[in-house]
Amino acid sequence: MAEYQHFDGETFITFDIVSVNERTNEVQVAVTNRGKISVITYDLYTDENGDYFEYGCMYEKIYLDEFTEA
Repeated sequence: MAEYQHFDGETFITFDIVSVNERTNEVQVAVTNRGKISVITYDLYTDENGDYFEYGCMYEKIYLDEFTEA
């Protein structure tokens, strides 16, 4: 499973990719945030750095290329 850890300024949030749907441009991610696990579907976007989804109230870009196999 592909995993990425993002530091939000206070703690690390772990993202695990569950599935990527290229037809609908969506990614389903298991998000572990402060002990709570949520499965969330995000819209996928593309820019010059690759495919990404936006997370949090600041819409931080989380690039799929930054995920590594766990």
